[in-house]
Amino acid sequence: MTALQTGTSWGAAGTAGIAMMGIGQGLGVPAPVTAGAILSGVYFGDKLSPLSDSVILASSMSEVEIVDHIKGMLPISLTAYVLTAIAFTVYGFQFGGSADMAQVQEVMNLMDENFSISIMAFVPVIIVLLLLAKKFPSYPVIMLGAGLGMVWAILFQDRTPIEAMNALWAPLTVDSGNAFLDNILNRGGMVNMLGSVAVIIFGLGFGGLLDKVGILETIARSFENRITNEGNLTAYTVATAFLANVFGSAMYVSLILTPKIMSGNYDRMGVDRRMLSRSSEFGGTLTSGMVPWSDNGIFMAGLLGVSTFAYVPYMWMSFISIGLVIGFAYLGKFRPADGKYIKKVEDHAVNGQFATA
Repeated sequence: MTALQTGTSWGAAGTAGIAMMGIGQGLGVPAPVTAGAILSGVYFGDKLSPLSDSVILASSMSEVEIVDHIKGMLPISLTAYVLTAIAFTVYGFQFGGSADMAQVQEVMNLMDENFSISIMAFVPVIIVLLLLAKKFPSYPVIMLGAGLGMVWAILFQDRTPIEAMNALWAPLTVDSGNAFLDNILNRGGMVNMLGSVAVIIFGLGFGGLLDKVGILETIARSFENRITNEGNLTAYTVATAFLANVFGSAMYVSLILTPKIMSGNYDRMGVDRRMLSRSSEFGGTLTSGMVPWSDNGIFMAGLLGVSTFAYVPYMWMSFISIGLVIGFAYLGKFRPADGKYIKKVEDHAVNGQFATA
């Protein structure tokens, strides 16, 4: 839920995830199992949140509206989530113990002291979700959400206009006296996103370079004889996204390159691009934490204190989701019926480029 509301798997893992690691330790659950469950939850919420950078990137690179992209992922994601929850529940019965809730209670008390926590705090998020559900343009709605957050900080959190505006740029400054809580709260703002923005710019530049010299077209054409149906197409897309994580070392690179490499094959076969964005998201986002040298792998391992190879076997949500998206593609299930994002290929190659209408 934290990742779904905030749109960040890193933030969710750094807040609720750390708390769950402590609770899991108290209950006698091995750390890799707890870490796998945490990553299953944060990546599930992240890829279904309209505020998520991965969702925005995968949909925009596939030329699909954010809401349509999320709707395309929803049936498979919910099925995988239920199966994962059942699996972890059954597996967890073998462990027992008592969790120390003292730190959790201390954090809750400090949150009450430093912030005004009420149902009103959810209003900006609810407004954003409702507007997106009504298919209003995504970027203006997200900007509206940021503006509402600033107004809400002034009205309900006793922040001055200068402090509220500064929070858009620089990390929030809170001194609660609790190191754990301060580490969670003293972050945010565009400053903390500059590293991600740099990676995205690099990924776009790298993708443009590969496209200009014809490498992307060569890779795409090499798949043509092997891709004969939607199942093969989905499997190759997921594999491409995973390999982009391996060699690009960043989820953003994967979500940029995969649609650029595979879009021509979707258009050639007359397959709706919502399947492209969905497969790119499943293969790129859900496998990003599996690569030890990737941005997600390094961050999650360091944050949770569990090595990547130790928690990967327990990332059941990722494995189940990928299995389902490929399996359902072979069966022809959960494919868009309206053909809204089918791009007809008028000329398969014009001047060395794919041409679509």
